[in-house]
Amino acid sequence: MSPIPRATSAAFLGGLAGAACLVAVFAWNPAITFEMDRDLPRFATGFYPVERDGRETFVWAGGRADVALAGLDRRLPWTCSIRYRGARAPNFAQPDLVVAIDGARVGSWPATNDFQDVQVTAPANPAEPGLTLTLISTATFVPGGADDRQLGVQVRRLSCRPSAGLVLPPRRATGSAALATVLLGAGFALAGLTAAGATAAAALMAVGQAWAVVRWGASFGSYPGSVVYLAFWMACAMVGLVRFFEFLRKEPLQNTARWAITLSAGALYLQLVALLHPSKAIVDALFHAHRFDDVLAGHFYFTQLSTSATPFPYAIGLYLFAAPWAFLTNNHVALLRVVVSASEIVAGALMYPMVVKAWGDRLTGVVAVGLFSLVPASYGIIGNANLTNAFGQAASVVAVAAVVLSAERLRSAGPFLGVGLLVTLGLMCHVSTVVLLTSTLTSIAALFFWFGTEPLRGSARSILLVTSVALLASTVLYWGHFGAVYAAQFERMCASVGASQKVGAPASGPSRAAASGESAAPALGRATLPLSARLKQTVSQTASSLGWPILLLAVVGAWQLTLMGARDRLGLAIGGWGVVCLAFVAFSTISPGSRTYQQDAFEFISRVEHATMPAAVLLAARGAAWAWRAGRALRLASGALLLWVAVIGVQAWALWLR
Repeated sequence: MSPIPRATSAAFLGGLAGAACLVAVFAWNPAITFEMDRDLPRFATGFYPVERDGRETFVWAGGRADVALAGLDRRLPWTCSIRYRGARAPNFAQPDLVVAIDGARVGSWPATNDFQDVQVTAPANPAEPGLTLTLISTATFVPGGADDRQLGVQVRRLSCRPSAGLVLPPRRATGSAALATVLLGAGFALAGLTAAGATAAAALMAVGQAWAVVRWGASFGSYPGSVVYLAFWMACAMVGLVRFFEFLRKEPLQNTARWAITLSAGALYLQLVALLHPSKAIVDALFHAHRFDDVLAGHFYFTQLSTSATPFPYAIGLYLFAAPWAFLTNNHVALLRVVVSASEIVAGALMYPMVVKAWGDRLTGVVAVGLFSLVPASYGIIGNANLTNAFGQAASVVAVAAVVLSAERLRSAGPFLGVGLLVTLGLMCHVSTVVLLTSTLTSIAALFFWFGTEPLRGSARSILLVTSVALLASTVLYWGHFGAVYAAQFERMCASVGASQKVGAPASGPSRAAASGESAAPALGRATLPLSARLKQTVSQTASSLGWPILLLAVVGAWQLTLMGARDRLGLAIGGWGVVCLAFVAFSTISPGSRTYQQDAFEFISRVEHATMPAAVLLAARGAAWAWRAGRALRLASGALLLWVAVIGVQAWALWLR
């Protein structure tokens, strides 16, 4: 089919899929429930931010609070439940909770200091879709001091569910879901996929999109409009990138290259749909937004305490990279999340040109791009808003990819400068990146020199030189400004060593405290794990970070790479990542036997595995592609493992919307 009819058919079928998926997901679980473990959406007014009392989370309602569910299907009755309490001191009178539906009072219940449940029923009203639930407290109080809020009742849970029967999502949400997949279907087709491929890709987006739109009542707010906005720009990006690369190459892209671009765009779309969802927990994203605001204001040098209360410089590479985009929005939490997620996807997309240039295997390249976007470790780090670490990982992968793709040309000024800037940016993103990226590039240079053929052996010196220049540049620009922090740490280490030398060996036999009948003081710090337990935890953490199917496929890929010889640029780069991973993981697992702060060691292991996971992804892609071509039985096994990878990745993505 020619492009326009192909795009038209894909857009039409994609739109049908978008609407149908939303209707199906909404009908499957139409209940709207707020557990008050995060701030309520904007269509809920009169409520204060979430608070915590032990393990209980709740929100205070003011004198009047409303939940406006615009477009709610009222062909059936709805039952709404409120779990609340008065939470009053003895000298304050308990209020009554008055509940109204669409402005009509339906009942009043006295509050106590214990949580209780109230249920009200909104009768069917097919002529007027929508429902407004109103909570009124007959008495409020002001806590006093700096807190001048008018507080009514504490609400622990609020939910509305229909009686038995099929209910439809709001028309506005259905239209937005359909329009989003219309745009995506057209974008996939114009990017060069076949009509069937574009329709299938749009349908896949429709499923994930529907899951997000239904979650946490998002279909009743402004979120569906944001989904359309994302879909429009993602479609433009897909088509624009394909046309740009075709313009540079002066010829059409291969189908596998088009799939690599569209896979990356689809993965980014689903990530942003979840990251920008109104229910997505802020976690540390607000912290990064404040740091970003400080950088925009001209403050560049920060320190941060580690889990062992040790101060260390906090790098600002992410904030510097995001600064030129700050004019686009005042929502810097969303901006930083978009920048980090997009950078991660771009890094994954570079797996394709690396594989094609080194191995000439386009299928392996496409599989590697897909696997990269499904690794659980990335979802954990980005989901927890450890944004500087995630961006540092992406920048490091881009830097290594640039080294691999331009190894022979690093002696030229242009490639040397470009790679040097990428490495410098990576070194200024996170303190762990300084160690891991430097070690990776050094290992790659060593393997190029010892095992590579010409001209890779000659490139080893260029890689070491560009790494050294980047280290010097990052030190001058950032790390060298923390002399006082380094001096304080050095004095602390010296004092610790001096104190340990003054302490004599403990006397044998019963201690003085035991002899005098005194209770021994409890040991401070975390308990030390035996080596066997640490090994078990490392294996478990590795499987959790990468997933068993990727590990299994990576073993097959490593076997195949060994048989074919691993002296090409990409095989040696994988070896460099592998050396760094094995060395640091082994050291971090074995060495903390006498340490108090083992949490730091296992946190570092997670960073190491995240930084070196491209090696596992590339090996797994090679193993999957080999098995796919090796016969029916191995093709089924490869397909099953790839499906397992997809399930694990989808589960990790879904946790962002829990």
